[in-house]
Amino acid sequence: MMTTILAFAILTATTALVLGSLRTVARDTYVALNGAANRMRHTGKPAATLCFAALWVMIFALSYFL
Repeated sequence: MMTTILAFAILTATTALVLGSLRTVARDTYVALNGAANRMRHTGKPAATLCFAALWVMIFALSYFL
């Protein structure tokens, strides 16, 4: 029971922090994706970069939508 309460408290605090600085999170996400797209074009390894991006999208989706 205590673990569940602690987990919900951490989730609530994390969500509040993210929503409080949503502009910064969006800007950092854009910069990261832009850098990844540039590296993908210059290194010739699109599969590795796309897999890395898919991993972060899955982590974000599972964290906030389930």
